[in-house]
Amino acid sequence: MSSKSETGHAKNISNFETVIGICTGYGPAYNPSNEKISIAELTTVHSNSVNSSNLVKTTEAYFNDIEGKRMIVFKPLKRLATRILAALKGTQPPATVLADAKTINFKIQGRRVDTVVKEVAPGENEVRRISVSQQSYDLKIEHLDKFISLVALEPNYLPNENDLKVTALNAYKSEMISSNVNVKTAYVTYSNAMIARNHVLYDPIDGLVARSILIKDYVKSVFGTSSPEFKQISKINFRRFN
Repeated sequence: MSSKSETGHAKNISNFETVIGICTGYGPAYNPSNEKISIAELTTVHSNSVNSSNLVKTTEAYFNDIEGKRMIVFKPLKRLATRILAALKGTQPPATVLADAKTINFKIQGRRVDTVVKEVAPGENEVRRISVSQQSYDLKIEHLDKFISLVALEPNYLPNENDLKVTALNAYKSEMISSNVNVKTAYVTYSNAMIARNHVLYDPIDGLVARSILIKDYVKSVFGTSSPEFKQISKINFRRFN
Protein backbone atom coordinates (compact mmCIF):
# COMPACT_ATOMS: atom_id res chain seq x y z
CA MET A 1 0.00 0.00 0.00
CA SER A 2 1.31 3.40 -0.94
CA SER A 3 2.56 5.88 1.62
CA LYS A 4 0.02 8.35 0.23
CA SER A 5 -2.80 6.02 1.22
CA GLU A 6 -1.29 5.47 4.65
CA THR A 7 -1.15 9.23 5.10
CA GLY A 8 -4.79 9.35 4.03
CA HIS A 9 -5.82 6.80 6.66
CA ALA A 10 -4.03 8.78 9.35
CA LYS A 11 -5.66 12.00 8.15
CA ASN A 12 -9.10 10.42 8.37
CA ILE A 13 -8.44 9.33 11.93
CA SER A 14 -7.08 12.75 12.87
CA ASN A 15 -10.05 14.52 11.29
CA PHE A 16 -12.44 12.22 13.12
CA GLU A 17 -10.83 13.20 16.40
CA THR A 18 -11.35 16.85 15.45
CA VAL A 19 -15.01 16.17 14.70
CA ILE A 20 -15.47 14.54 18.10
CA GLY A 21 -13.96 17.60 19.74
CA ILE A 22 -16.29 19.91 17.83
CA CYS A 23 -19.37 17.83 18.68
CA THR A 24 -18.35 17.71 22.33
CA GLY A 25 -18.05 21.49 22.22
CA TYR A 26 -21.71 21.80 21.21
CA GLY A 27 -22.61 20.68 24.71
CA PRO A 28 -26.20 19.60 25.38
CA ALA A 29 -27.19 20.76 21.87
CA TYR A 30 -25.46 17.67 20.49
CA ASN A 31 -27.91 14.96 21.52
CA PRO A 32 -28.48 12.50 18.68
CA SER A 33 -31.08 9.76 18.93
CA ASN A 34 -28.82 7.50 16.87
CA GLU A 35 -26.48 5.86 19.38
CA LYS A 36 -23.93 5.27 16.60
CA ILE A 37 -22.98 8.94 16.66
CA SER A 38 -23.10 9.53 20.38
CA ILE A 39 -19.93 11.03 21.83
CA ALA A 40 -19.19 7.83 23.75
CA GLU A 41 -19.61 5.65 20.66
CA LEU A 42 -17.55 8.01 18.49
CA THR A 43 -14.77 7.97 21.07
CA THR A 44 -14.74 4.17 20.94
CA VAL A 45 -14.61 4.19 17.15
CA HIS A 46 -11.70 6.62 17.22
CA SER A 47 -9.84 4.49 19.75
CA ASN A 48 -10.40 1.36 17.65
CA SER A 49 -9.20 3.23 14.57
CA VAL A 50 -5.98 4.30 16.28
CA ASN A 51 -5.33 0.79 17.56
CA SER A 52 -6.01 -0.85 14.19
CA SER A 53 -3.81 1.69 12.43
CA ASN A 54 -0.97 1.09 14.87
CA LEU A 55 -1.27 -2.66 14.34
CA VAL A 56 -0.88 -2.15 10.59
CA LYS A 57 2.28 -0.12 11.18
CA THR A 58 3.71 -2.76 13.52
CA THR A 59 2.95 -5.72 11.25
CA GLU A 60 4.18 -3.83 8.19
CA ALA A 61 7.49 -3.06 9.88
CA TYR A 62 7.92 -6.72 10.80
CA PHE A 63 6.97 -7.83 7.28
CA ASN A 64 9.48 -5.43 5.73
CA ASP A 65 12.19 -6.69 8.08
CA ILE A 66 11.50 -10.35 7.25
CA GLU A 67 11.31 -9.53 3.55
CA GLY A 68 14.68 -7.80 3.76
CA LYS A 69 16.19 -10.85 5.43
CA ARG A 70 14.83 -13.05 2.63
CA MET A 71 16.53 -10.83 0.07
CA ILE A 72 19.82 -11.32 1.89
CA VAL A 73 19.36 -15.10 1.90
CA PHE A 74 18.54 -15.23 -1.82
CA LYS A 75 21.20 -12.73 -2.93
CA PRO A 76 24.06 -15.30 -3.36
CA LEU A 77 21.91 -17.58 -5.54
CA LYS A 78 22.89 -16.27 -8.98
CA ARG A 79 26.62 -16.32 -8.24
CA LEU A 80 26.30 -19.75 -6.63
CA ALA A 81 24.45 -21.12 -9.67
CA THR A 82 27.22 -19.86 -11.94
CA ARG A 83 29.81 -21.64 -9.79
CA ILE A 84 27.77 -24.86 -9.71
CA LEU A 85 27.60 -24.83 -13.50
CA ALA A 86 31.34 -24.21 -13.78
CA ALA A 87 32.09 -27.03 -11.35
CA LEU A 88 29.81 -29.35 -13.29
CA LYS A 89 31.49 -28.45 -16.59
CA GLY A 90 34.81 -29.44 -15.05
CA THR A 91 33.54 -33.01 -14.65
CA GLN A 92 32.89 -33.32 -18.39
CA PRO A 93 29.29 -34.52 -18.01
CA PRO A 94 27.18 -35.85 -20.90
CA ALA A 95 26.00 -33.18 -23.32
CA THR A 96 22.38 -33.63 -22.26
CA VAL A 97 23.24 -33.09 -18.59
CA LEU A 98 25.23 -29.97 -19.41
CA ALA A 99 22.41 -28.63 -21.58
CA ASP A 100 19.92 -29.14 -18.72
CA ALA A 101 22.29 -27.44 -16.29
CA LYS A 102 22.67 -24.44 -18.59
CA THR A 103 18.89 -24.15 -18.93
CA ILE A 104 18.43 -24.16 -15.16
CA ASN A 105 21.18 -21.59 -14.74
CA PHE A 106 19.58 -19.35 -17.37
CA LYS A 107 16.34 -19.41 -15.38
CA ILE A 108 18.09 -18.63 -12.12
CA GLN A 109 19.93 -15.75 -13.78
CA GLY A 110 16.66 -14.46 -15.20
CA ARG A 111 17.78 -14.81 -18.80
CA ARG A 112 15.73 -15.93 -21.77
CA VAL A 113 16.25 -19.53 -22.77
CA ASP A 114 14.60 -18.99 -26.15
CA THR A 115 16.25 -16.05 -27.93
CA VAL A 116 14.44 -16.54 -31.23
CA VAL A 117 12.74 -13.32 -32.35
CA LYS A 118 9.36 -13.76 -33.96
CA GLU A 119 9.14 -12.23 -37.44
CA VAL A 120 6.71 -9.38 -37.88
CA ALA A 121 4.80 -8.70 -41.09
CA PRO A 122 5.61 -5.39 -42.80
CA GLY A 123 3.58 -2.52 -41.43
CA GLU A 124 2.72 -4.29 -38.18
CA ASN A 125 3.95 -3.16 -34.79
CA GLU A 126 6.39 -5.53 -33.20
CA VAL A 127 4.61 -7.62 -30.62
CA ARG A 128 6.25 -7.57 -27.24
CA ARG A 129 7.04 -11.09 -26.16
CA ILE A 130 5.93 -12.15 -22.75
CA SER A 131 8.92 -12.33 -20.46
CA VAL A 132 9.98 -15.87 -19.60
CA SER A 133 12.09 -14.64 -16.73
CA GLN A 134 11.14 -16.83 -13.80
CA GLN A 135 12.22 -14.76 -10.85
CA SER A 136 9.62 -15.36 -8.15
CA TYR A 137 11.07 -16.69 -4.94
CA ASP A 138 9.12 -19.95 -5.21
CA LEU A 139 10.54 -20.55 -8.67
CA LYS A 140 14.06 -19.70 -7.58
CA ILE A 141 13.79 -22.42 -4.96
CA GLU A 142 12.38 -24.80 -7.55
CA HIS A 143 15.22 -24.05 -9.98
CA LEU A 144 17.87 -24.63 -7.32
CA ASP A 145 16.17 -27.86 -6.32
CA LYS A 146 16.37 -29.07 -9.92
CA PHE A 147 20.01 -28.01 -10.10
CA ILE A 148 20.80 -29.97 -6.95
CA SER A 149 18.97 -33.06 -8.24
CA LEU A 150 20.88 -32.82 -11.50
CA VAL A 151 24.38 -32.57 -10.00
CA ALA A 152 23.57 -35.15 -7.32
CA LEU A 153 23.06 -37.74 -10.06
CA GLU A 154 26.36 -36.91 -11.73
CA PRO A 155 28.93 -39.32 -10.24
CA ASN A 156 31.89 -37.07 -11.06
CA TYR A 157 30.42 -34.02 -9.38
CA LEU A 158 32.57 -34.13 -6.23
CA PRO A 159 33.76 -30.56 -5.58
CA ASN A 160 36.28 -29.88 -2.82
CA GLU A 161 34.66 -26.50 -2.12
CA ASN A 162 32.36 -27.01 0.84
CA ASP A 163 29.61 -24.63 -0.30
CA LEU A 164 29.35 -26.43 -3.67
CA LYS A 165 28.85 -29.88 -2.18
CA VAL A 166 25.36 -31.36 -2.47
CA THR A 167 24.88 -31.40 1.30
CA ALA A 168 25.70 -27.68 1.50
CA LEU A 169 23.43 -26.89 -1.43
CA ASN A 170 20.57 -28.72 0.25
CA ALA A 171 21.20 -26.78 3.45
CA TYR A 172 21.12 -23.52 1.52
CA LYS A 173 17.89 -24.57 -0.18
CA SER A 174 16.35 -25.26 3.23
CA GLU A 175 17.39 -21.78 4.38
CA MET A 176 15.74 -20.30 1.30
CA ILE A 177 12.54 -22.23 1.93
CA SER A 178 12.45 -21.16 5.56
CA SER A 179 12.97 -17.48 4.77
CA ASN A 180 10.33 -17.63 2.05
CA VAL A 181 7.79 -19.21 4.40
CA ASN A 182 8.56 -16.58 7.03
CA VAL A 183 7.77 -13.80 4.56
CA LYS A 184 4.49 -15.43 3.54
CA THR A 185 3.48 -15.84 7.18
CA ALA A 186 4.40 -12.25 8.01
CA TYR A 187 2.45 -10.99 5.01
CA VAL A 188 -0.70 -12.83 6.10
CA THR A 189 -0.50 -11.10 9.50
CA TYR A 190 0.12 -7.73 7.85
CA SER A 191 -2.66 -8.26 5.32
CA ASN A 192 -5.14 -9.25 8.04
CA ALA A 193 -4.22 -6.11 9.98
CA MET A 194 -4.97 -3.97 6.93
CA ILE A 195 -8.32 -5.72 6.44
CA ALA A 196 -9.24 -5.09 10.07
CA ARG A 197 -8.13 -1.44 9.84
CA ASN A 198 -10.12 -0.90 6.67
CA HIS A 199 -13.20 -2.42 8.28
CA VAL A 200 -13.01 0.00 11.20
CA LEU A 201 -12.46 2.98 8.93
CA TYR A 202 -14.50 2.15 5.83
CA ASP A 203 -17.29 -0.25 6.66
CA PRO A 204 -20.24 1.23 4.72
CA ILE A 205 -22.52 1.05 7.74
CA ASP A 206 -20.42 1.32 10.88
CA GLY A 207 -17.09 2.62 9.64
CA LEU A 208 -15.44 5.86 10.71
CA VAL A 209 -16.14 7.58 7.39
CA ALA A 210 -19.75 6.41 7.31
CA ARG A 211 -20.31 7.81 10.79
CA SER A 212 -18.73 11.13 9.84
CA ILE A 213 -21.45 11.50 7.20
CA LEU A 214 -24.14 10.76 9.79
CA ILE A 215 -22.61 13.34 12.11
CA LYS A 216 -22.68 16.05 9.45
CA ASP A 217 -26.30 15.28 8.59
CA TYR A 218 -27.26 15.42 12.24
CA VAL A 219 -25.46 18.73 12.83
CA LYS A 220 -27.19 20.15 9.75
CA SER A 221 -30.56 19.06 11.14
CA VAL A 222 -29.87 20.70 14.49
CA PHE A 223 -28.28 23.98 13.45
CA GLY A 224 -29.27 24.41 9.81
CA THR A 225 -27.36 24.42 6.53
CA SER A 226 -26.21 28.04 6.77
CA SER A 227 -25.25 27.84 10.44
CA PRO A 228 -21.63 28.44 11.50
CA GLU A 229 -21.78 25.13 13.35
CA PHE A 230 -22.51 23.17 10.19
CA LYS A 231 -20.05 25.17 8.12
CA GLN A 232 -17.41 24.42 10.75
CA ILE A 233 -17.89 20.68 10.58
CA SER A 234 -18.76 20.35 6.89
CA LYS A 235 -15.30 21.61 5.90
CA ILE A 236 -13.63 18.58 7.50
CA ASN A 237 -13.11 16.08 4.72
CA PHE A 238 -12.85 12.30 4.76
CA ARG A 239 -11.71 9.98 1.98
CA ARG A 240 -12.14 6.29 1.30
CA PHE A 241 -8.99 4.32 0.45
CA ASN A 242 -10.07 0.67 0.59
